[in-house]
Amino acid sequence: MDHRKYKLVIFDVDGTLLDTSEGLLNSTIYTIRQLGYGMPSQDVLCSFIGPRIQDSFHRVYGLTGEELDRAATVFRNHYKEGDVLLAKPYDGVYEILEWMKKKGMHIAVATNKRQDFVEELMGKYEFNSYNELVCGTDLEGKLQKADLIRMCIQGFSDCRTDEVVMIGDSSYDAIAAQDVGIDFIGVTYGFEFHTEEDVRRWTNIGIVDSLMMLKEKI
Repeated sequence: MDHRKYKLVIFDVDGTLLDTSEGLLNSTIYTIRQLGYGMPSQDVLCSFIGPRIQDSFHRVYGLTGEELDRAATVFRNHYKEGDVLLAKPYDGVYEILEWMKKKGMHIAVATNKRQDFVEELMGKYEFNSYNELVCGTDLEGKLQKADLIRMCIQGFSDCRTDEVVMIGDSSYDAIAAQDVGIDFIGVTYGFEFHTEEDVRRWTNIGIVDSLMMLKEKI
């Protein structure tokens, strides 16, 4: 596979830059108990990590309309009280961001986390010295991942779509990148992708099992 040079690298957050599983699971379990729903298996609980919270509650419990809005509100109100900051940076994250910065690449974030949540996270874990643009979802959670990627690209007028790559750990990231028409690299250390075969189901130009391996791909 030919290695290409990119002007803009867009990162997912949950399962890509940060292991945010503790806080997300805490708030998911709280919401399920608060609303009186049956507790799913651990595998199903873990599937809440990454997608928009509305998508997960609709998929697992079939919620729609006001009931779905209520679940999302309960989750977010609890999450912002402290769970949002329960995260661990993945090995090599600062080193690879520093390397990209020295190479002159633009770095941005596109995440299904709400904008205020992701800004708080980026500040706490000192990513702001690397990120030039952070695009999280709106308060109503209407923006899709592809919308967020497009917002990132629009923020850099010197970048064509063929000079942009998305880095993520899930099918949501892969599908969104394909919809926008940019390259995608899947990481296997996150929440959804665990093997190379998981990533190969989707259009991609690379698969890595550590952040430092990105040096070989971009």
